[in-house]
Amino acid sequence: MSKILPLIALAFLLNGCEAKQQALGLRAAVLAKLQADPDLKDYKLDPEPIADCVVQAVSDGAPSIPGDPRRDTYFAAYTKFFNANTPGEADAIIKEYKDFFGSEKAANEAALAITDHIMSCMGQAIDERGE
Repeated sequence: MSKILPLIALAFLLNGCEAKQQALGLRAAVLAKLQADPDLKDYKLDPEPIADCVVQAVSDGAPSIPGDPRRDTYFAAYTKFFNANTPGEADAIIKEYKDFFGSEKAANEAALAITDHIMSCMGQAIDERGE
């Protein structure tokens, strides 16, 4: 038994590192899109803190136990949702993750939450500037 516990701890640690990499992948995808966003340019907003805010908002809904293997899938889903360029792509991704989120409706709500996170984070950035 004493030999199994360190192996279990190592597995959780490795899963936690992988989830952190997934979150960094999500941040890179968000940042790339935000850097080209005309609204951010119009408001002269720095995309980096907004990307951090979006990733934090997504992370807040992630499975709560670090090392939980569902966290990897969660961040992979959000990264794919964010990178969808057409409604057809988005529908395919929603169908791909419907079982993970529990239903197609729940996966669709998760995908749509990204827009809410971006708008909320942009609003916070504007408020912080005092405009």
